[in-house]
Amino acid sequence: MRLVAELTLILLWVRMVLCCGLGVWAWRRSLPFTSAATAPPPSSRVSIVVPAFDEALHIETTLRSLVAQDIQPWEIIVIDDGSADATADIARRCLAGIARTRVIRMPVNQGKAQALNVGIGAASGEIVATIDADTRLEPRALGSALRTMARARADAVAFYLDVDNSSSLLGAVQRQEYVAALNFERAGQDVLGAISILPGAATLFTRESLSSQGFCARSCTEDADLTLSLSRRGLRMVAAEGAVASTVVPACWTELFAQRTRWITGHLQCCFFHAAPKVGDARNFGTVTFPNFLLSTLMAPVGFLALVSIAATGRTMLWRFDWTDAVVISVLLVYAQRACAWLIAGKRRTRSSCFLLEPFITHGVSTVCFVKALCVLLWIKLPRNRPA
Repeated sequence: MRLVAELTLILLWVRMVLCCGLGVWAWRRSLPFTSAATAPPPSSRVSIVVPAFDEALHIETTLRSLVAQDIQPWEIIVIDDGSADATADIARRCLAGIARTRVIRMPVNQGKAQALNVGIGAASGEIVATIDADTRLEPRALGSALRTMARARADAVAFYLDVDNSSSLLGAVQRQEYVAALNFERAGQDVLGAISILPGAATLFTRESLSSQGFCARSCTEDADLTLSLSRRGLRMVAAEGAVASTVVPACWTELFAQRTRWITGHLQCCFFHAAPKVGDARNFGTVTFPNFLLSTLMAPVGFLALVSIAATGRTMLWRFDWTDAVVISVLLVYAQRACAWLIAGKRRTRSSCFLLEPFITHGVSTVCFVKALCVLLWIKLPRNRPA
């Protein structure tokens, strides 16, 4: 037991060191391309697909940000997934008089995956951007994503996610998490060509990449499931730091726990669906992408259990460190990663209180939600679909 706990911790520590190093490398690598930020984006017809379910509060802000992009989208398609509020009416009002825009009203809620597939099927552009109805793009975001796609010859581009409602402490903590964990790690994965999750809130795809692999409702996280499927096929996925999308995050603890339980439930489902190797899998998928996805899914609860095991059994067998040593090393590595991301973030840095609190809140919530997710998977009828 002691040896297993020690080896588990060492594996997690190695992952943290690699993520930190790759994140810094990604930042240094991106510096030569900053001058290209003002270059004209490639002339491509971009269809923007916006799935929406009861988003009357945010849909107007989202659509106005799409219309105000530095390049005009070829078309904007809103799919109202059976909303009970005025989402469809507000969308029609915002898009009135704008060419090649439409609102598709689904009579009953069928879930985000189906809404996305309906929108993609109706789109006519050779490039498709999927944008959540509560996500606002900065004016140059679409152009930056297109330039990144052209320069990298990529099949999909992940936008840089920021947090829109970060005025409260909980919102600011989640903003720190997005900057220091999600975006920073995704940039590091980009270096290896091994992005494991294209954000559902904002991603750019070539039509060819989606032609034989649409979104699937078999898991609670259709974005992660699709990303792993595309990675299996060897498609090139990259991250665009200049393509900034600000999304709305949970504003209270109840919403946060519900969101993270759904995320972890979906990620565990994806681990099950993609664990078995298949003929024709890209080499990078089995050696880097999927192992990293598995480790990131299990990191918080497995690390916690390893520390508890060391505390219960005494010193470890190989390095002879005790529970205090293990905790100190783990905390130092987590904060080293956060510090690197915080320094690189520049104007997106959060206040120091969030820098200190975020790792404890993030890992604590993840551990609790992991247990809840296991209960969902083992004892409760699995929710295989969810609203858009």
